[in-house]
Amino acid sequence: MPLSVLALVAATPAWAQVDKIAMRTTGISCGLCAGLSELYFKRMPGVDKVAISLSQEAIMLSYKPGAPFDPEGIRKILEPLKVGVEQFQVSARGRVQEQGGKRFFVAGKTKFVLAANANAAAIPPGIPVSIEAILNDHLAPMELKILNFKPLPQ
Repeated sequence: MPLSVLALVAATPAWAQVDKIAMRTTGISCGLCAGLSELYFKRMPGVDKVAISLSQEAIMLSYKPGAPFDPEGIRKILEPLKVGVEQFQVSARGRVQEQGGKRFFVAGKTKFVLAANANAAAIPPGIPVSIEAILNDHLAPMELKILNFKPLPQ
């Protein structure tokens, strides 16, 4: 196997990924919208479980191992139903990397820039961690504001 392929495999551990997302939404207040949303989300590649709370206007998605995270795809599913996403809260496993004076959180194939806050600054680069964070998916790369984190066994 070429060294470049080995380096890529080593840089993206199979366990590193977005595991769950919780969305605070607007407009998901009827059973029809909830039922259609659930049906569409279950058809998304990699989505394992869907939970919808009409009273809290919230949606939670759990992902299968190795599944991609696609906030734009999520928004596209909800758009025809007139449901908006106010906020994504992300649970993910990965590592912090420093590059060009910026800190990034890499969760599988998804790369997020870390917003400057005390919790993000406290995460040591290179060690596997589990995080809870608020996502700003309107930036490129997407930005995470870390709420909390814990080191994972290596």
